[in-house]
Amino acid sequence: MLKSEARNPRFVTILAYILLSFPLSYILVLGSFYNLTLPKMVSIVFSFYYIAHSVFAVITGFALKKMKPFAWHFYVFHSFVMIVAQFVIAYRYSEAHIREIPLGVICATIVGLLIFLKLELRVPYFSPKIAWWESDPRYKISVPVEMTSDDHFYKGDIMDISSSGCFVKTKDPLKVDQEILIKFSLFDHKFECQGRVVWRTESGVTHPKGVGVRFNTLTKQNQAELKDTVKKLKSLSRKFKDIRVEEKTSTMERKIKELASQKKA
Repeated sequence: MLKSEARNPRFVTILAYILLSFPLSYILVLGSFYNLTLPKMVSIVFSFYYIAHSVFAVITGFALKKMKPFAWHFYVFHSFVMIVAQFVIAYRYSEAHIREIPLGVICATIVGLLIFLKLELRVPYFSPKIAWWESDPRYKISVPVEMTSDDHFYKGDIMDISSSGCFVKTKDPLKVDQEILIKFSLFDHKFECQGRVVWRTESGVTHPKGVGVRFNTLTKQNQAELKDTVKKLKSLSRKFKDIRVEEKTSTMERKIKELASQKKA
């Protein structure tokens, strides 16, 4: 049985609570930005669109808070609906003299939150709980790593890595949110940077005991070297996949020829 510990990014938690308060907070934002009269605000609140959107937003908030697999897709749809709604409200209900300014500000905010959320949801390590938002390509390796924190020394092996973090197999008692200095070498490049433990798992059937580490500070040289390393791993991974495909294809062709020869016999 896999046991794990993870903590939602603070921004994700805040955004989840904002969505949970959507039925009240959204109409107040609309009223202040578009200078809506009270009767128009009441009309919007009791419209089928607003009620349905509020229910969907609250569900999305719960999904983000609980880190459900569908939360990201729900939030993308929620953002799209909000942008469309801005044009309807701006040109049908708005009392503002210049509608384009509040319209542009709100739409830019919605897009900005969406982009920032995607960046926050990038998880650079193997995590069964939040694998649905892994957008950085990870490459499996086995590289010795040294970690230090508060004069404590830890050892482990990097099992997979991306340009923003890694998963470290280790038996040492590292904790979630613990700041560490991580050192390792890969493809003749030496890396040393600050990192933060953002996920921890105990030993299980599918995962070894270890921690997910997000890189906090990388020098420009290390950033360039890490990107180069990831490119090399990507190339090796692609070549390996091509070899596996060729092997499967040749095996299938051989079986077809064997079946054909058996039928002739």
